[in-house]
This record gives sequence, C-alpha cells and structure tokens, in this order.
Amino acid sequence: MRRGAPAIAAATGGALLLTGCGMGIQDLPFGRSVPGDNYTVTVQLAHADGILVGADVRTGQRVIGRVSRLSTDTVGAAVEMNLSTSVELPDNVEAAVELPSALGSPFVRLRVPQEPSPTPLVDGDVIDQSRTRIGPQIESALATLGTVLTGSGFDQMRTVVDELDTAFAGRSEEVRSLLDAMTTLTGTATEHRTDFDAAIDLARNISRQLVEQQEVLDGFLDTVPDATTVLAEQRDRLASLLDSSSRLAAQADTVLSGTDLTGMVGDGETVLETLRSFNSRMGETLTNMNTFLGNFDRAAKGDYLMFDGTLDIPASIENLLTGGTAAPPAEVGSLQSLLSGGAG
Repeated sequence: MRRGAPAIAAATGGALLLTGCGMGIQDLPFGRSVPGDNYTVTVQLAHADGILVGADVRTGQRVIGRVSRLSTDTVGAAVEMNLSTSVELPDNVEAAVELPSALGSPFVRLRVPQEPSPTPLVDGDVIDQSRTRIGPQIESALATLGTVLTGSGFDQMRTVVDELDTAFAGRSEEVRSLLDAMTTLTGTATEHRTDFDAAIDLARNISRQLVEQQEVLDGFLDTVPDATTVLAEQRDRLASLLDSSSRLAAQADTVLSGTDLTGMVGDGETVLETLRSFNSRMGETLTNMNTFLGNFDRAAKGDYLMFDGTLDIPASIENLLTGGTAAPPAEVGSLQSLLSGGAG
C-alpha cells in the first residue's frame, strides 16, 4: 500500500495539473505526425469545423501526415500539417476536407492536379484557399433537412402547387399551345445559333474597339461641354441668322408668287432661239467679210475699187442691238445719186 500511494498521488497531481491548465487529451504531443522525417505545410480554409488535431492527411488512400495545429487566419482558418518526406508533392497541390463516413471525423485529402508543377512542396509552403475545397458536412445536411421537415419548405411547395393548379385549371389547351410555341421558339433559336454566335462576336468586337478607342471617346466627351458652351454663347446670333433666313424666304416667296415664271421662261426661250439663228447667219457673214478683205489685199495700191454689197440684219436682232432707234432705210435713188455724184 505504501508503494502505490506515491503513484496514485502522482497520477492525481498530473490530472489536476491538466485540468487546471485547461488542456485535454488532444493537446498532448502525440499523434501529430507520422513516423519518419516530416516537414510542415499550412492550408488556408474558410473554416475548420470538425477538424481535430491529429486528423489524417491523405493522398489517395495513403496516410502521409497529420494535422498538427489549428489557428485563425485572415481568410478563416489555418491548418498546419506535418507531412512525410517520403512522398513528394508539387507546390500547386490541391487540398479538400472530406468525411470517411457519415459518422467519421473529417480528414484532409491532398490531390495532385492534372498539370503538376515541377517545383516540389517544401517546408513552410502555404496552400492558398483558392486551391482548397470543403466537402459536405453531415451537420449542415441534417440542419437543412430539419428546416425542410419543420414545415417551411413543404408549406412553400404546397403554395406553389396550389397556385399552379389554379393557373392551369381549364386552360389545358392554352398551356399546350404555350408549350408548343416554346418548343418552336427553342427550335428556331437552335437553327439560328450561328447567327446568335455571329451577333455575340460582333458585340465582342465592338466592345473591344470601344476599349481600344477609350482615349478618343474620353477626348470627345471632354470636348462636348466646350462645344456646348460655344453654341450657348452664339445662341443669339444663330437665332438672328434663322430669323433673317425666314424673312428672306418670305420675300422671295412674295416676289416669285407675283411673277409669271412661265411667261419669263417662254420669252427666254424665244431670245435664245433668235440668238442661235443669228449666230449661224453671223458665221456666214464673217466668212464673206473675210473673202472681201482678201480681195482688198490683192488690189493694187492707188487703184479705185468698186464695191457693191448689202448687210442684211434681222429686225429682231437690229432692235436688240440698237434698242429700236435705227434710222429708216434710205431710198435707192438717193443712195445711187450719192455714190455716183448725180451722174447716174
């Protein structure tokens, strides 16, 4: 009895010491690593619910490490793991929290991605939260099932079914027509899928061009306020210009409304026809004049040259050239007496 007393006292003291410090069996430094050489890696998780210190770390079905420490992090929780150096993993390895069964404790599974990194995972590395995943938890599933079974989910489902029954009552043909129309619409959309793709590509190209011309658009938007300011300053002058244009249009309408444009056009056509006829006769006259002047050049100087000619000008052209003030034609007898000196 004396030999057992110290042992009982030591055990009691150790139990009191553990109780007084708030420690548990899980805090004892046992089961936190696998036999052999180990290195430490940290996994960032949104939460670490259900994960215990000493939980397995697996790759495939093989246990390659243990969870050694749990702590908080900026993203949620930081889970430190001791991994065996006998298994080499890439530094882009993925981590997932899984359950071995409905009543089992969660463990961490490391997965090698399809394109593993050539750089190995080493001591002190951190597996980012973007490469982690938390599987379904039995507590969450039971809580969701409890919420449904309490009546909230069923009540809502019953309301939906009742409303559908009310909406479809006596409208079977309309509903069938609606379904047929939706089927036709879906078929048409499928047939024109290429057009939709082309429209989407066009929209993407337009968006890309808008992005590339962002500076030009910004410059345009910066210029518009200045242009608006200038137009606002010139508003009175623009209004005056528009008012003057309106008065000019009104005066032109007054002038033209009292003028016989048809008669003016007819008179103009007559004048043009007369000028065209005179132009043809004037050409013949100039040709004869050139012949006459050529004969003058061949005449000997000092000789007398007899000329007898008549220049026939139409009366309409004569009135146009002289304004109607031409002298009356001389009599033939008096003109002969003048040229012959009375010897005719």
